[in-house]
Amino acid sequence: MPQFEFANFAPQLAWLAVFFAILYFGVVRLTLPRIGKVVDGREAMVRDDIATAEASKAEADRVREAYEASIAAARGQALASVNEAKARASRASEARLAETDRELDARAAEAATALATARGSAMAEVERIAADAASEIVARVSGSRPPENSALAAVRAAA
Repeated sequence: MPQFEFANFAPQLAWLAVFFAILYFGVVRLTLPRIGKVVDGREAMVRDDIATAEASKAEADRVREAYEASIAAARGQALASVNEAKARASRASEARLAETDRELDARAAEAATALATARGSAMAEVERIAADAASEIVARVSGSRPPENSALAAVRAAA
């Protein structure tokens, strides 16, 4: 193989150095600055995008906090309104219940009075019936009817 002969080895190294220098300076000097500019531009764009994203996130956090604060305030107002409505309903219910209790107490008192009156008249009627029955029994047994007042007195004494 001719490339491995020592006589041809030095000129090959010289041509290698020449082509390497041409390629290096041709590629590195002409192409790399353009690539560097593109990389730097992309890096700047990414940095700007990150800064914009951070600013947007900060704004979104501020809006979220304001939203949560308004929700908490609305929730507090709703809870206060509900509690106030419950208190009003409770007071109204207690007032209606007290009025109903007064009406029922009045009805119970009237019923107790009517019951006492009915009991009194019923007892008087029972006494009169008992006195009539006693008079009738005495009349059948003895043949003479006792006076109505004495039969009534005897029934009252027995009771």
